[in-house]
Amino acid sequence: MGLDLVAVMRRLGVSIDTNSPPITSPGVISWLGRLYDVTPEHANQGLVEGMEIWTSGQGFAPLDLVGIESWLFDAPRGVHLIIVERKMTFGLDDSPSRAGRNLVIWPQDKLASFIGHAVLDGSLVIVDQSEIEEEYVEPELFAGDGPFTLKPLNDFSELENKGYDISMAKPVLIPAILHKVTGVIIGPVEEEIDRWVLNCDGLHVLDEIELLERSPMLNYAHLKIEEKPSFTEVLSERRAYSDGMGDLLRWWKFEETSAICTEYKVLVPAHKGIDAFGKEWVLNGVTGKIHSHF
Repeated sequence: MGLDLVAVMRRLGVSIDTNSPPITSPGVISWLGRLYDVTPEHANQGLVEGMEIWTSGQGFAPLDLVGIESWLFDAPRGVHLIIVERKMTFGLDDSPSRAGRNLVIWPQDKLASFIGHAVLDGSLVIVDQSEIEEEYVEPELFAGDGPFTLKPLNDFSELENKGYDISMAKPVLIPAILHKVTGVIIGPVEEEIDRWVLNCDGLHVLDEIELLERSPMLNYAHLKIEEKPSFTEVLSERRAYSDGMGDLLRWWKFEETSAICTEYKVLVPAHKGIDAFGKEWVLNGVTGKIHSHF
């Protein structure tokens, strides 16, 4: 696990506002926050009031000029600092420029120097990385052996579209597998992603998940679980990308060989009913999709 740069900057006494991020296209460079109340000491280190702070993130793929130039096309006017946590394929003298954007790049050695200066002047006491993260770490979502019951969305719009009556259906639980998938998608640039994928009569990407504190006492209904799922199709996507000549729709393909997957046994709240022709259907309460081929 890499450094939580926002936590580190705050430990160094840097005032950083993490609200209202600039609107930019997804890419290898992500926004961390905006500086305010910059002290004279930090100003001497190159920080300025209102500076936007960005990071390349930690990854095995080096940062190249294409990644910087793609980001710079959407960058708002002002002063920007990019903290590069990975290797670079170009020198600082080759950094791109754009009118109205003052760009500062900190390679790994500059970040190390900034932290080291804080140690030497006494403004930072050396602590373990675990202590740095302790204030900001989120509670573990999955604690124990499971299975864990997912919280339903209560979206019945699919039923209404098909004319099904929810009052005539029985609530059930569906055993399923939830995958936490981390890997790389490759398009005009390379980007690391992590996604929740529900394995339940197909693979379904979930934007977010919540768990019920207690699982309801319901009968089980069983849908197919893929034993060796491939995530390439479900995690590849087509989205807008700006190449300097306007926004174009481009394909971003998920690299299956880069996938790192953690699995959790889960229960999916659902409703099971019968249509007018006597055919059974199941409404997945987490995805909102209707399943009838089982």
